[in-house]
Amino acid sequence: MASAPALRGAALTTLVPLVLGGAVLLAGGTHAWPAWAAVVAVSVISGALTLRRTAPPKLPATPTRPAPDESGSAMYAMQRPVRGVLTNGLPDGVPYTLKVTTRSHLAVIGPPGSGTGSEAVHIPLTGHNLVFSLTADGPCDVTLVRLEARATQHASIVADGISMAHRRVPDMVYSPDLLESIQRSVDAFEPLKRPDFEVRLDDGPAAVCPVGEDAPSLPLTVSGGESATLVLAPVTESGAWVHWRLEAEIACDGRTLTPSWDLTVTATTGMSVYHPGGGRTSTPAHELFPDHWDPSAPDAEPGQDPSKQRFEVAAHTAADGAGVMRGPARPAPDLEPRESLRQREAGDRHRAAGRVREAADAYRAAAEAGSGQAAFALGQLLHEQGDLAGAEHWYGVAAERRVAVSFNNLGMVALQRGEAAEAERWYRRAMDEGDWTAADGLGALLAGRGDTAQAETLWRLAADNGQPNAAQNLAVLLNRQGRTAEAEELWARAAREGNTEAAVHLGFLRHEAGDLKEAERWWRESAERGNSRGAYYFGVLLARADRTDEAEHWWRLAAGRLGDPEDFAGSRITEEGFSYTLGTAADSGEALSAYQLACLLDEKGDRAGAERWWTAAARAGHIEAVLRIAQVAMNDHDDLDGCLHWLRVAVEDERTPVERLRMAADALHRLAGGLYDRTRPDNPDALAACALAVGAYERLHGQDAAAYAQPYGRVLADSARLHREAGEAAAADAADRRLRALGLPPR
Repeated sequence: MASAPALRGAALTTLVPLVLGGAVLLAGGTHAWPAWAAVVAVSVISGALTLRRTAPPKLPATPTRPAPDESGSAMYAMQRPVRGVLTNGLPDGVPYTLKVTTRSHLAVIGPPGSGTGSEAVHIPLTGHNLVFSLTADGPCDVTLVRLEARATQHASIVADGISMAHRRVPDMVYSPDLLESIQRSVDAFEPLKRPDFEVRLDDGPAAVCPVGEDAPSLPLTVSGGESATLVLAPVTESGAWVHWRLEAEIACDGRTLTPSWDLTVTATTGMSVYHPGGGRTSTPAHELFPDHWDPSAPDAEPGQDPSKQRFEVAAHTAADGAGVMRGPARPAPDLEPRESLRQREAGDRHRAAGRVREAADAYRAAAEAGSGQAAFALGQLLHEQGDLAGAEHWYGVAAERRVAVSFNNLGMVALQRGEAAEAERWYRRAMDEGDWTAADGLGALLAGRGDTAQAETLWRLAADNGQPNAAQNLAVLLNRQGRTAEAEELWARAAREGNTEAAVHLGFLRHEAGDLKEAERWWRESAERGNSRGAYYFGVLLARADRTDEAEHWWRLAAGRLGDPEDFAGSRITEEGFSYTLGTAADSGEALSAYQLACLLDEKGDRAGAERWWTAAARAGHIEAVLRIAQVAMNDHDDLDGCLHWLRVAVEDERTPVERLRMAADALHRLAGGLYDRTRPDNPDALAACALAVGAYERLHGQDAAAYAQPYGRVLADSARLHREAGEAAAADAADRRLRALGLPPR
């Protein structure tokens, strides 16, 4: 079986000709290409847009399935699956009504002029329903004596595209303007009926054969005033455009007529699976729609819904037919004025040299002088510094000047703010420009919603189109789902290609398996490439092996990326994972390393160094560091304000673990008692500590009322007493009311 990289290469080189429909249904998994069906591209709502492309070299035709002409590339949502067929040779005034219709879920569209008229030609797929209805309008019986069929012509298909029915609205619709067209298709969808007769057009001559023992037999008599309906399934294996004629013999009131219907059918679906080396195989209609009649599987359950087995995506195709979301090329940004170009290039030089402030000044001047690229670069700088408002402003300026990558970063800003709907809007806009990074970001958004199936599909698509961190995110998802082997394969591939986060995860897997040598290898490799989480875990491994000097070296490198604790404003967003990895500074390898480095220095007797790095980790939000530095402030420096500040951080942080929150609450309650002085009842420090203790116990009580009712009551009683003695009657009464709400009497 071919490797995934080989499959990806084959897909990229052969996705250009979206055969007969401009749609590619990629099937596969980690190694097995046919294991999943991926992308369905759908044309815009009007159904009038025709997307063109250049056909690839055709494979040699086989006798039974000649390769069709491949000049089309559009795909349409089928809104009219039922189509009437003109009856030939039936005079007016006969006492019966004949009606023949076709219902198909997939059809090849011939361009105007390829048939007999000026409209596009709808060529239904093999196995569709041909519904023959006969109604006796008068009192006389009407007899259908026979049905005969014959193929009249095999012609090459000059295709404008394909038309495909939708069983349901796809899980992912990339462009909102597709929704109306798809919804109409869904509303019109009905499963095909099991046929009474199959029309074997490849036989010589063609034959109309009953399906099963319960099929109605001919002649068939319809009594006056009644109707009869027969369902036929035309079948062929020819990839050509098969023209055929159905002829009936009908007798009524001593008169026999032979009306006929001119019909078409084909076996080519317009969809193919591509294989390494440029080969491809056509996808049979009954694989896409199992209710299309398949003579080779007569016992298949009719109406089976494959949508239960595959994830569906709808998207625009490229204007040049080059593939789904890979073209057209992104629009060129607006031209930069000469002066702004020089300023932007100066900004690039400052940035490369690490002179961030000078780079920002140069970029701002260039952006104000008309450079969209400089506006984007300035947005990136501000984004990295945590200034979301500034980043959003300059990304917006860049977007207005047609810098397409700005759309994705605007989505990222919205996602970081928790504005999921706005983020989705920008990500979709970016995907319309062919930006697979945005598909990766949208996958992160969907995964956050719990839509893991959609996230998995998007990440697979993005990974196969060269987005490296999409494979990383997909591997994380698979590992969480217990699909460890698949995850490890993706991580191994990504790590070999230089993805340091993948190397970190491989280290985890090897460590869990007890292979410390391999764990050390991967963590060392990621650390050496600048990954702070890799440095942290590598340091942990070294410390456990009593190689503390080496551990200190790696932790210092990683912790140093937090910056000077005196000027710390938050962990910067690294380039790797910049666009779609959401996390807090507290969870970063920098903060984890800073905390461990502080603990190591404390053990060595370097209290000043320990305090410095505990402070850095605490400012990044590391809860253990917050509690430790609060203790240091009180015990080492008698700094009550500093202690209360850090304890307030711990109490107000929703991520503080319950046990740590309980410890903070107890410490605050004891501190309030220690600060209380009857000679100074208005002591603000005692009141502040007590208020924080109340807040902490309130959170704890909300999580486990039975366990924390009593300590919560005690701290409320003390709060009421302290406030009353301080002359703050309103605050004391409020504490008493909360006591009564707990079922406890005020003290």
